Amino acid sequence: MNMVLERAKSAWLLAFGDVVTLLITFFIMTIAMNKGEISKIEKWVDLQITESYQVLENEAKKQKLEVITVKRTARGVLLTIQSDNAFQSGQFSPTPQLQTELRVISKLLAKTPLLNIEQSEDNRLVIQKANEEGLIWHSEIVIEGHTDNDHIDPRSRLRNNFFLSTLRAQAVMEALYEQSGLPASLFSVSGYGEWHPIVANDTEQDKRLNRRVNILIRANFQNNQAW
Repeated sequence: MNMVLERAKSAWLLAFGDVVTLLITFFIMTIAMNKGEISKIEKWVDLQITESYQVLENEAKKQKLEVITVKRTARGVLLTIQSDNAFQSGQFSPTPQLQTELRVISKLLAKTPLLNIEQSEDNRLVIQKANEEGLIWHSEIVIEGHTDNDHIDPRSRLRNNFFLSTLRAQAVMEALYEQSGLPASLFSVSGYGEWHPIVANDTEQDKRLNRRVNILIRANFQNNQAW
């Protein structure tokens, strides 16, 4: 009798072990499939960013922009305003040169693939599939102002570099928003003053590099629960 019970227990343990093994295998396959889908989505997003960069870069070269440059970065498409001809020293209003180039960029933004993603039927299908997986498409234009570490004239109403960088970014944002016709919800503004230099402020040339406004165009799918 004891032998029969032992055999029954062994058989049950064996069956239970098989079930656990199958469950583990199922979960591994599910994770692998999900990773595969995520990888496809990431590649698709990367393609949209690259296409948008190419549109902006080609047109920037064609229009011979002087104070705005275009780069493809890990963060997205980066347009950088970095010239003594962009703003007057210690001021935040764009010069006529920058105003002209912002008009060009505004028209381009209105047609940039990354910001008009649902105009394509194929893209709408991708977004719909992602929505079914709990992901939503989110694109934005982030405008960041930066300065060197030179102190603001105490007689100036700008008070400090933080205000100067923020007002420059704000001025750029207003021009892009008004002239592109894109929704206000796409835009955000940040001012960092002297606190995010790309090089040390040791020479006048380096200070010129740190005086800049970045226009970052980025997009990705985000978890619906985060909203």
